[in-house]
Amino acid sequence: MIHFRYPLTRRVARRMDITCCDSQRAVIARNVLLLSLLLDDIDKKNEVPIWRIYYHLYLDQNSLGLLRSQAKKLLGLSTTIDTWIQSEYGSQLRICDSATLVDLRKMWTLYSSEPKGAELTKFNRRFESALQKSRDRREGLFSGTGLILTGTRSAAPAHIGALKDLDSLHRHYWKHGSIELKANVRAKAKYSNPMFLTLKDEAILHYGSDPLFGFHLATAYTPLSPRGPSAIPNGGTSQLERIVATARAEFREWAASFRKHSTDIALRFFIGDAVSFAHTLQHKRIADVDTAGWHRSRHSFAPLTLDGPDYLACKAPLVFDVIDTSNLCDHLGSLVLLTAVTTLLRNHPSSVLYAEVIVKFHKSRREILDNMVCGHVPTMSMLLGLFPVDYWTNTASLSADEEMLNAMNAMTGDQKHEQMFLRTRWKRPIVAGGPSGSCSGLVKMKFDAGPLAQILYRVYLHMFRDEDYALRFANMNLDALRNSSVVWYQRASFASFLFLIKTRTECDWDNAMDALTMLIENRRNAPMGMNYIQELYIYLHMLGVFSADLLRKWHDRKELGLESGDSLFAAIVPRITPVDGKWEDLRDWKNIPPVVSVTLRVPRRKLSVLTAKGSQIGTPPVHCILEGPHSAVMNTWQNIFPACQMGFGEIVSKGVRHDDSFEVSVVEDDAGWNGTSALIVSFYAPSFFLLLEPRKAVVAFGLHSTPATSTIFFRELGASLSLYSTTVDNTADVYITRYMPHQAKFPAVPGFDAADFMDPTVPNPGSNLAFSVDVDQRTGHIEQVTSRLNITSSEHQSTLRSCNIQTTIVSPCQATVTLGSTTVFVVCFPAFITENVKTRIARTSSYIDVVAQIAASSDWEKYPHFMYPVHLVDKQLVNWNLPYLNLESSPIIDTTQTKKLDWFVTHVSLAMSARERALREDTKLRRSLGEQIRLDFKESVFTMFTYVSGLPLGKQQVFALGESPILIIGSDLCLDLANRTVVLDCTILHLHGNPPPAIHKFFAAMQSKKLCEIKVNDAELRLWKQVLPAYVERCRTWEHREDCEYKADDAKVPLTVDGNKPFLCTCGNGKFPAKFATGLPHWDTVSQCAVRAAISSPFWAPYADEVYHPPAPENSDSCTVC
Repeated sequence: MIHFRYPLTRRVARRMDITCCDSQRAVIARNVLLLSLLLDDIDKKNEVPIWRIYYHLYLDQNSLGLLRSQAKKLLGLSTTIDTWIQSEYGSQLRICDSATLVDLRKMWTLYSSEPKGAELTKFNRRFESALQKSRDRREGLFSGTGLILTGTRSAAPAHIGALKDLDSLHRHYWKHGSIELKANVRAKAKYSNPMFLTLKDEAILHYGSDPLFGFHLATAYTPLSPRGPSAIPNGGTSQLERIVATARAEFREWAASFRKHSTDIALRFFIGDAVSFAHTLQHKRIADVDTAGWHRSRHSFAPLTLDGPDYLACKAPLVFDVIDTSNLCDHLGSLVLLTAVTTLLRNHPSSVLYAEVIVKFHKSRREILDNMVCGHVPTMSMLLGLFPVDYWTNTASLSADEEMLNAMNAMTGDQKHEQMFLRTRWKRPIVAGGPSGSCSGLVKMKFDAGPLAQILYRVYLHMFRDEDYALRFANMNLDALRNSSVVWYQRASFASFLFLIKTRTECDWDNAMDALTMLIENRRNAPMGMNYIQELYIYLHMLGVFSADLLRKWHDRKELGLESGDSLFAAIVPRITPVDGKWEDLRDWKNIPPVVSVTLRVPRRKLSVLTAKGSQIGTPPVHCILEGPHSAVMNTWQNIFPACQMGFGEIVSKGVRHDDSFEVSVVEDDAGWNGTSALIVSFYAPSFFLLLEPRKAVVAFGLHSTPATSTIFFRELGASLSLYSTTVDNTADVYITRYMPHQAKFPAVPGFDAADFMDPTVPNPGSNLAFSVDVDQRTGHIEQVTSRLNITSSEHQSTLRSCNIQTTIVSPCQATVTLGSTTVFVVCFPAFITENVKTRIARTSSYIDVVAQIAASSDWEKYPHFMYPVHLVDKQLVNWNLPYLNLESSPIIDTTQTKKLDWFVTHVSLAMSARERALREDTKLRRSLGEQIRLDFKESVFTMFTYVSGLPLGKQQVFALGESPILIIGSDLCLDLANRTVVLDCTILHLHGNPPPAIHKFFAAMQSKKLCEIKVNDAELRLWKQVLPAYVERCRTWEHREDCEYKADDAKVPLTVDGNKPFLCTCGNGKFPAKFATGLPHWDTVSQCAVRAAISSPFWAPYADEVYHPPAPENSDSCTVC
């Protein structure tokens, strides 16, 4: 959190408001305490103790005293949210809700405690026990003698030289609990650090924990110029000491930057489930209520209520410019996560959503992306309202070269926990290009009911593919068995996704749902699927997606046919008919709803098998079951409900049992698994089945059957894997209420708001825009999109009746429709389209349809120039997918020390994928024109980088793009630490018109220095003109003038790609830092015609190809990387 402010460009003082969510209170508590310490440390006297408090497992007396005193201080300031807000930290460190504050105070109480005697012994024993569990877990995953390479990303792009060092330091940290290398200093750290404990003993330190992994360590392996900023200290007698010193120096710089900009920062903290939090934020935005019926996490009955003052006063942000979900996809299920957070992304071209996957569940990154969205990427991204920009452009900011090392290490068999890192970047689609420039947003998509049902059915099949026995047995291998043991989705998850789609589309929704449910009920090869169908139906009903007849007409006996003796429902007619007597069960309710909550108390003794074997499996998937009496011989039924809420504690009831108003609450036991309280489990169930057997229906709690759970628990639990079962008349353990404990309504999944959709008249005045889609029903893929331009202006309608109409593709997602010779309309598409566009004209009805086929991922080849588009938004420039960079904060590489740059050529060469390397090395291989253009461009960038570095052919500084009057003058190579790569800090000089006389002298001088001419053809030169504006914009420290060429009417970026016309604006000409490009003749004059840029290697998107693996040297035992 303290890093984000450091590298920002300094041209604008920007207020930043960041909301942080984590399900573990210990994580948030230690972070808030750290930030408060940093704010206090104005004189920088506590830099070393703060470092130790946050990172070391054992503390010296001084550091422990500082921790305890700070925790006591925070406790004194946080008696209520109001007192916290009024405190010295309240304006920077905001608390989202009172429950988060309660959790924080519990952790700070632990940190502030000063145990003595027996209490101290108990504390230390508990600390060592938790640490040993962590070490055992780590040893189980990192067995053998191979290198542990999980930290290589921290040292990228110079990570090749860091392999053994990072492995040694990682092992040192886990042995000593510290990265302090001096034994005499470590000897003073005798006290267990409570910052690494939680309130529950079952929580352990992550097996990959390492203080160094959070820092940019490339600077420790790269020779740096003293002219640039550097976190490298001069001291240190060994490389290991240099690495540690690098991390600590960077920590100091970040801390100083955080303090300096603290008045411009608001950090908000929430402890709880990310999905529940996201739905609640969106519900707050739409309905302006503080709760959405969710609990704070699946393992707690505490309700989620945004009762913090900023939310009550509507001052806290509810939509976001940047959303970073880290690797939650590994734990929550990616479609669950994307369903929740896509609605929180601001509709602006600069907004971005990041999602990562680290754990390897698939063979390729392309498979990862397909599984992230549970289907066809173009189709699903359009439904989610997202645009996978790297997927379509085949460009990425991050290199995949460090993944070579992880793949190599996996082959050694030393790591049982393989990784396949993938960071995905999602934007809003560009849907307008009118007078105000490009803008992002959503336009509702019109579907026919049947085709939409086919799409959604395939999502359902993907989410629950492990229930398909034929598919499972056809893929019987260790990887498939391991993957099937991970359960991400429930029918409630699918229902949430459907509600999002309901708000995203226009169609006959009920017909679509009728068709979908029929497909689901008739699914082949998945007989267990029908055991989950009732959970699907009740969540469709609860969330407002769709109600089956039984649920929708529950209170209308006549419509349901309940009065007919042969009706399916005849068996429960007398049970839902009001009677005078008391049944002492659900039948006594005055108004029985179609869905009720069932809460089950599971006695602690029934969990002994989990406590005995839980370490073998972690957190196993669980479910509740409602089924017919076990004594029944025929007509038995069973319904499974994985969407259950859990927590340890005791049940407290309110009101009269078997009455509509009966409620239960749970007094939770913080000791959790280490306590003695029962496990309380709640789930929603259809009343119909409870009324079939109002006393003898069986309620059970057990484990979901997977290869892992069956292998571990079959002997003790049998095939059913049931932990506890009882009948509904067991009033000591079964409670039936209208809603779950601590809730007064069903959970809400808000979906998109009406305000999220763009006014269809915005792109083109005098018209409105609408989308409709066609679906290939064999595959369930969207195959074409029709963008309808409804002409509403009487003037344009008159023109339409008689004029010529021309449709032109101007970008992969945009076309123009020209009426006659002057009137131009822009039509946009939510995905890449092919070049095969058809136009349908209805002159009488006054509309024009532009019908486009949706492209495949490989169709980037048809748009090779579309790499780094720059959009104009209200006359302001926005880099769409090229990260911004502050060159003044970027370390400068000392290229005179070439022996220390052995990693450099390998890194920049990996801008080429395996296929591109093959095309480069074998000119006879067939290739498309687009592939060749990209390959030529990458070759040119590679040439520049190697010549500026002096590797391997000597040093060169000035480059001409062929015979064009465009010069690129290299100044420095810098580390782009955030993106783990290298950038060329350079000058772009484009000679056009009548340049000053000094320019001619400059050219003559450059010719005498053997100016390097890079061969480019017209196609590659066009690509250079397309990307150079983005390279300039990304490092801009100046403001565009009011008369900027980009702000002119009908201007675009670049201004043109034709001939020798200006393609860049002139606002940045001459804006260079002092001592830039020293040694160049006539620089003072030349600089007035030039602009600064930051060129980076154009890496390929990992979904498009594979990493290039060099062939192994003959007669060598060394690895291919070394």
